[in-house]
Amino acid sequence: MKEFEEIELLLRTTCFKVKVAGRRVLKEFDLTASQFDILQYLYFDESKRMTELSEKMGVTKSTMTGLVSRLEDAGYVKKLHFAKDKRVTVVEISVEGEKIIKKVIEKRVKFITDSLKRIDHLELLDNLRKIGDAISNEFNQLEKR
Repeated sequence: MKEFEEIELLLRTTCFKVKVAGRRVLKEFDLTASQFDILQYLYFDESKRMTELSEKMGVTKSTMTGLVSRLEDAGYVKKLHFAKDKRVTVVEISVEGEKIIKKVIEKRVKFITDSLKRIDHLELLDNLRKIGDAISNEFNQLEKR
């Protein structure tokens, strides 16, 4: 099905370009893409244990420890000890880390706004909602298997 191959290509390349445009802000903060991914994950999913972070990001615990330590040194995250078990470390995003995420989102929105000036954005939004719903439904079915 050639059409679906083209849809996959268009979604992938569009998402990549929006991501890259937004991440240009990271140069201001001396952050790597991996560090930003951690901040983004914490921003949208709240605090997480180090083990959860390393599993989510697909890196070893020792690699995650180094990434989080650098983020903590920069003031973008806080490491806390889990109330029920002091051996467990929980990481949460700081106010400064949240500012970075918001700035990247602003940059992405501006990039999208500038890119789509000549397109009927209400019709596009309606179609993207339909796509998002369909993909979310299929994704949820995958999670249940």
